[in-house]
Amino acid sequence: MRAGEVAEMYFLRRLIFAVPLLLVISALAFSLMRLAPGGPFDRERVPASPEIERNLRAKYHLDEPLWRQYGRYLGDLAHGDFGVSLKYRDHTVNDIIAQGLPVSMLLGSLAFGFAMGVGLPLGFLTAARRGRWEDFVGSFFSQLRHLTAFDPCLCHQVAIAPGWPVGNPVAHGSAADRARPFFCGQSRPPFP
Repeated sequence: MRAGEVAEMYFLRRLIFAVPLLLVISALAFSLMRLAPGGPFDRERVPASPEIERNLRAKYHLDEPLWRQYGRYLGDLAHGDFGVSLKYRDHTVNDIIAQGLPVSMLLGSLAFGFAMGVGLPLGFLTAARRGRWEDFVGSFFSQLRHLTAFDPCLCHQVAIAPGWPVGNPVAHGSAADRARPFFCGQSRPPFP
């Protein structure tokens, strides 16, 4: 077998294995949501009358058997419909994803650019100068970057001490406002 055929077979096997894996993950997510205590209408301040609750259950297909609900759930997932948000009542999950996706793409692109633009040259330098001062400086900065990414207290102090605004980084115009979540790994929900 050629190397290309081996790679194609490997990719095909992984792709075939991904389908049952996604089904198992979706079944677990669906089951956990159904096993959780309470229901989607329990957070209302005033309990609804039985007629209103029956109408809501019919609207959201909660009165159907579980196997039919799961089939509808899979069909909606296949069409990219993630339903209505239970936290933000006036928005669908697709709306929330659409509003947060540009911010996530921007931050992901900045992080990738930073890692490639600084991390790779620094890694090459420390490998080429092993045992010298450049190796120790490069290793120090590498460990410092990991410390600030995983220490929320330090990130909070760095972000709040200079008086940077907390919120959606795209809503603010300066470079410092866009850099805070990139360096601290902090993000906010798109809706108040």
